Amino acid sequence: MARGGDARAALRPAVRPSARALGLSLAWLAAVASVHLAAARPPGARVAPYLAVHGAMTALMLLAWRHLRAPADLALVLVAGVVGRVALVPVPSFTTTDVARYLWDGAVALEAADPYALPPLATELAGLRGRFPMPADHLDVATCYPPLALALFALAAATGPARAWLVWKGMAALASSATAALAWWHLRAGERARHAVLVAWSPVLVLEAGVGAHLDAYSALAVAAFVVCYERRDRGGAALAAGVAGAVKLVPGVVLLALLARTERPLRVIAIAAIPTAATFGAAEALGMTPPGSLPHVAANWSFAAPLWTALYALAPLEDEAIRPALAGVGLVAAALVALRRGPFARNARDVAGVSLAVSPVLYPWYTMPLAVTAGFAPSAWALALCAVAPVSYEVLDAWQREGRWAPARYPAALLAAAAAAGVGVDVRAWWRRRSGA
Repeated sequence: MARGGDARAALRPAVRPSARALGLSLAWLAAVASVHLAAARPPGARVAPYLAVHGAMTALMLLAWRHLRAPADLALVLVAGVVGRVALVPVPSFTTTDVARYLWDGAVALEAADPYALPPLATELAGLRGRFPMPADHLDVATCYPPLALALFALAAATGPARAWLVWKGMAALASSATAALAWWHLRAGERARHAVLVAWSPVLVLEAGVGAHLDAYSALAVAAFVVCYERRDRGGAALAAGVAGAVKLVPGVVLLALLARTERPLRVIAIAAIPTAATFGAAEALGMTPPGSLPHVAANWSFAAPLWTALYALAPLEDEAIRPALAGVGLVAAALVALRRGPFARNARDVAGVSLAVSPVLYPWYTMPLAVTAGFAPSAWALALCAVAPVSYEVLDAWQREGRWAPARYPAALLAAAAAAGVGVDVRAWWRRRSGA
């Protein structure tokens, strides 16, 4: 009887996480907690400790991805991922000024005013300026965020100026936690189960939601739902999820190309994907608002740390009006081509997201959140390397916060390009070895 019981016990999956999983989880949580120390540093001395935390979290994520396989271990990884996100809710958003702008735009909408026409300095908003905290910059620019994003901002702003920031941080943490839980739920029973680590512990997903509290946390959740719905044979759900991604932040909606390339009913897919944007834009216009506001201005003028755009602009600084639409056109063609490839759907979605980053004139670290999600479903060296290096562009913050001087260095763009290129080399080598072995 004892021998039979031992055999049955050996066949049952472990119900307790291993010592290795526990150790890695505690180390990862300690790294996350170190963000509080970075935030406590004086302005002008925060970037180095923040990047150190990001590097430590990346290393621990890769170790866990390599070594953890058991269901109990991966469940612990998810729990640690959620705990880490919640622990970051009280941390000041010292890497960005976006949160204040989100909440301001939401407050303007609640005033029954038009945030797409009225910048923060508008005379019509004088009363609101006395009751609600103003954003820190771009005071002469109306909002560029889509109406669905504006609705989220208004939801947090409705709790009042004293609570809105904490509520928004909590909402971002909830969206990021839902992304990690969705990936784990979808992947846990298959051969890719360990890839859930790359979503649960991704420094980009955790820190850009937990510290920066960026709107992209919602885009990342929608992109995760897009991949999950497709892989579970829910094409309508996938189309709707891609539509939500685009309605929240526009560019992430480009992942829809991965679905259009594989459907026999493209018009139906487009119609479903258009619902979130059509409904929210229609509601905004019915309320007297005038989207898209400053979005065309932002698209034509904003630039930051984007390797390809930086190189082209350096070669032809007087031709930016041609460079930007040319990059958009080339990007659309390239995204369509990678979407048409046979093979894993998540890989195609990942590469479409990657193309959209490659051709963008702006590459803020949080823009990589949808890429980080798709890399969790279809890991690649180039995507992981790009996400690992993306926060180096935060180097600009120290001078800005210490002296009010905005002077981005050139090396972040070069480093981003080098990391992506090195990752491509690793991926090509791995592909060649698999092909040769076959």
